[in-house]
Amino acid sequence: MRAARIVDNLVVDLWEVSSLDDYAEHVLVVAPEEVRMGWGYEGSVFINLKPAYEIENEAKLELSAMSLEYLKSTDWYVTRRSDTGVAIPADVDTARAEARLAIVEGV
Repeated sequence: MRAARIVDNLVVDLWEVSSLDDYAEHVLVVAPEEVRMGWGYEGSVFINLKPAYEIENEAKLELSAMSLEYLKSTDWYVTRRSDTGVAIPADVDTARAEARLAIVEGV
């Protein structure tokens, strides 16, 4: 199971353990997958302590990376159009345009 080691109400480590009882010298709590080091812990609730703008920025960077991967995976359509004149399917062309708009500079 995934466990968070808690010190002063903060997640300082994340461990894979077979039992919390095996680590009685530490304060360990079962942690869901979304919990990260640096999160707060209050009684029975994990709290993401990052400011909202950092969370939003991370989401934008993740979308940007996914968009770049999508463009790479569909570049062959562009090459085929250039080499043979066969059109890019409309849905792929639209999705590529949306992916380009989602890319954050510097990623």
